[in-house]
Amino acid sequence: MISTLTAWLSRSDNRANLFALLAVVLFATAGVGAFTAPDEPHLTEDEERPANNTLIALQGYDDEGRAIEVNPAGEIVWEYDRAHDVFDVEALGPNRVQIAVADEISDEECPAQFRDDGHENCVRNSLRIVEKDTNETTWEYSWFDAKLHAHELHDADHYTVNGKDRWVLVDMGNDRVFAVNRDKEIVWKWNATDRYERPDEMGPEGDWTHANDVDRVENGVFRVSIRNFDTIVDLHVNDSAGEQNDSNRGERNANRVSDSIRVEPVVGPDSFSERGDILHEQHNPDTLGDTLLVADSENDRVLEIEDGEIVWEYGGSAVFDWPRDADRQQNGHTLVTDSYNDRVVEVNENGEIVWAVETGSLPYEADRLPGEGSDGPTASGEGIPSETEDALVVRERGSWAISMVKYVAPERLAEQAFFVLFGLLALVGTGIERRR
Repeated sequence: MISTLTAWLSRSDNRANLFALLAVVLFATAGVGAFTAPDEPHLTEDEERPANNTLIALQGYDDEGRAIEVNPAGEIVWEYDRAHDVFDVEALGPNRVQIAVADEISDEECPAQFRDDGHENCVRNSLRIVEKDTNETTWEYSWFDAKLHAHELHDADHYTVNGKDRWVLVDMGNDRVFAVNRDKEIVWKWNATDRYERPDEMGPEGDWTHANDVDRVENGVFRVSIRNFDTIVDLHVNDSAGEQNDSNRGERNANRVSDSIRVEPVVGPDSFSERGDILHEQHNPDTLGDTLLVADSENDRVLEIEDGEIVWEYGGSAVFDWPRDADRQQNGHTLVTDSYNDRVVEVNENGEIVWAVETGSLPYEADRLPGEGSDGPTASGEGIPSETEDALVVRERGSWAISMVKYVAPERLAEQAFFVLFGLLALVGTGIERRR
């Protein structure tokens, strides 16, 4: 039997036919997979359903960003798709949501300063307050920047001073954090150059700080994630000064407040040139009393940190691929946005994924309604161990490669990338054998 098979394979035309058959099977498998893949979010784990709906921000691989609300069954019950990229979505009440978005604008529609700046197109960042029943924007603060990548608005936080609305925003393209009031006046701002020295070799539009998150953790204290520094800092701001001087209504007032801002490092090297010992390009730190819950993105894990020490962790490359948000729930579970795996998962205290929804479209963050998030309990006892790093290294690299394909190809087809790749290799083999 073996000798017969060996004799058959010794002929190049037989090998060519075998490669051709293999190519047909692989392409057919890819086609069936792409055709039968579900269009909408769907549950992939349903052991313990949450009681409430979940808001999810979908960044999108190629201008298909949107915000969605899914019920415990994983079904979409609300959707907002009036933006290219969506990063942050938060409920401000039963019918209002706050959405941080970025839209890529063609050069001819950009402000004059961005039309011939050497970058293709420009970006319009905006923070929008949207009524869910109509999807109409009732308030918006926006600005233009040179380009989309690393110049988007990733996060904003609503708060009040003396009963008056304010929003604090992170502006990664201009390496700053600033606050505006309802009249859209800047009441204070902090520039990274006030504390750090920008590298000489980095151009003005280079991805320096990549500040991607800000939260008001107490009166006058704003916690900021400086992603490219592997660092989280607190800004101590005399926040009431801007309100007292609102009658001045000018940049001079914002500068006056900014001059008194004090920066206090919380975790990380506090430097662009040094690699962090704990975090590597983190996202969305949440304050849980005395601890900090962080999506440690490039390390593919979620951490809880207290006084610079890890007290709880979960994940690893065999579990997550670039997680960018983690929220502790009131029941002790942790809601994690697993970006490159295109899913949102809920993990219980024993490290078991008890609920998961596959979203597609590169999820950025998720919030459980009506807002359980960072009000949940801190971890206790030993951390949940990660799965072994070498258990599924191939899976990690494979899922990353598929994610990269999604930036240039439809998601359905990208999911079948390996079948298509090996089908093409089989075709090459066919051609080689035909020429012998």
